Formats: sequence, C-alpha cells, structure tokens
Amino acid sequence: MQLTLPENAPFSGAQRLWIKGFLAGISSTLAQGGDASAAPPAAAALPAGIPVTIAYGSQTGNSESLSKKLAKTLTAKGHVPTVKDMAELTPGDLTSLGHLLIITSTYGDGEPPDNASGLHGALASSDGPALASLSYSVLALGDSNYPDFCKCGHDFDQRLASLGAQRIAPIVECDVEYDEPFAAWMSQVEKALTAA
Repeated sequence: MQLTLPENAPFSGAQRLWIKGFLAGISSTLAQGGDASAAPPAAAALPAGIPVTIAYGSQTGNSESLSKKLAKTLTAKGHVPTVKDMAELTPGDLTSLGHLLIITSTYGDGEPPDNASGLHGALASSDGPALASLSYSVLALGDSNYPDFCKCGHDFDQRLASLGAQRIAPIVECDVEYDEPFAAWMSQVEKALTAA
C-alpha cells in the first residue's frame, strides 16, 4: 500500500516535501508487514536523573544567575534541578528534599540577603528540623574587603550539618571574581551527584 499526498492539497513546497517523506515512511513500514501505529524500538534507557533543589539567596542577582547556570548544567547531565528563591522555602520544606545546593551571598555586616533572611533565621532557631535524609553543598559569595566574608554561606553550611544533613561537597567561598571557584564547586557537585 502506497500512501500519497493529493496534488491539490493546500501545502507549501517545504510542507509537501515533509509530508511526502512522512507518508513514504509509513508506506515502507506497512509494506514490510509492520504495524504503523507501533512505537519505535526504545533507545537504551538513561539512568534516572537525581532531583536537586538549587536555592539562592541574592541581593544583587549574582546568586540567582549562578543558580540558573547550575540548573542548565545539571539538566544537561540528566539530573532534574529545581531553582528556588530562598524566600519560598521553610525549614520544614527541607525535610522532604534529598539534595539541596545553596548559592548565597552575604550582605552588609555578615547578614543574609533579604530573600534568604527568613530561612536563615528559622534554621538558626533552637527547634530546627532533623535533616538526616538531606544531602547538601553551599557556594558562598562575598567580598573579601568586608570582615564577615561569606558569613551567610558559612552559617547555612554549619547549621545544616548540625541538623544532621550530609555534605556532598565542601563549602566554596567566592570573592568578587567568582567564575573559577563556581566552576570548581560545580564540578565537585556533579561528581558527587553522579556517584549518588
């Protein structure tokens, strides 16, 4: 059986070529006794990607930008990242996550950025949740001209560890020029997730 496109069909030249090729493929399958509705053979299954939450604390946008860049890289590696503004997270939310990557700057005199202050304060309280099922790593952005360089990142790193979370890569501090330390941290994180 040969499927054909009627000559008076209302398609442009490029559309006609595509449809003719499509119909030829179906005709070929039918001629070989195949079922045209059958699904093509499945490609070799890729390992399921790991869900990862990337939470950013950002005053000027650098942490948010790096979070999106990290998400693209992890997606390309087959993982399933979700980028979250820290203002959207509570300590309770962290109990249901498997992998958390924090990218945060430090603002003013060692304070968290505005969007991270709620989570920072809630985690610091004495009734923080047990986070034994959480794996995490922190990238801390700062400016070494200030005495409390990367303090907010260190606060998150230390508090998550004290609540039982497991570090998958050590905290990395970034000064004003952050491209190289970010790339090194991202590489460590990728290796840890692949090993997981």
